[in-house]
Amino acid sequence: MTDEMTMARMGLLDALEALALHLDALVIVGAQAVYLHTGATEIALAEFTTDGDVAVDPKLLSSDPLVEEAMSAAGFSPDPRPSAIGSWISPRGVPVDLMVPDAVAGAGRRGVHVPPHDSKSMRRARGIEAALIDNSKMVIRALDSAGGPREFEVSVAGPAALLVAKLHKIHDRLETPSRQDNKDAHDVYRLLRAVETRVFVEAISQLLSEGVSAEVTREALDQLRDLFAQGAGARGSLMAGAAEELVGDPTAVSESVVLLAQDLLEALSS
Repeated sequence: MTDEMTMARMGLLDALEALALHLDALVIVGAQAVYLHTGATEIALAEFTTDGDVAVDPKLLSSDPLVEEAMSAAGFSPDPRPSAIGSWISPRGVPVDLMVPDAVAGAGRRGVHVPPHDSKSMRRARGIEAALIDNSKMVIRALDSAGGPREFEVSVAGPAALLVAKLHKIHDRLETPSRQDNKDAHDVYRLLRAVETRVFVEAISQLLSEGVSAEVTREALDQLRDLFAQGAGARGSLMAGAAEELVGDPTAVSESVVLLAQDLLEALSS
């Protein structure tokens, strides 16, 4: 396990400790959630992340303590960049993003409307709505003994919700090269390879039936078709392969993710 991964988990634990009275409203998303579901799968590209991502369900968020006060009291500081609304830096220097799904974030453009909490304590994010539906409780611990005995039982986004979120993230950044990350596409490959198709089918069927998640899920399936299932030369397939440029077999990954994407789409249509 890399030092960066270990520190990222520590930062996530710091945030969960800070928001302990709001745990019922939190859902772990992002790479750390992906690895919790796929860690046993042997893949050439090692697990790697430097931050923590947390979705917040405003319907379950209590008014006390205020999110901004709880994070500040735990030693977190807001990321000073104007574009980094909802991003907090832990005392250990780990970024942790607090995000409210756009469909339930209230009025606003980047900040959220979840009174009495400050509008900039969390940011709105489109594509993570599925995490409010597809999640389950898991125990989150440090990745090594130096991290101490802390552990928290908290909701973690399921594989289908993570797939939807990753597809939206890739799609939204296609026209902004500086924000593209091949690892996001590789996480799609990692999820599709590690999780049985029937698990995706069952969860996606539910996501399509829920008002809060139906639209983003339909869009994600179109993105899966366009970015991956179209062939090894599709944008997402190429990105997934490129992530293994120095450590694995890029061509094999690009070809494999096509077949996995096609298999899922065919199972959903049958």
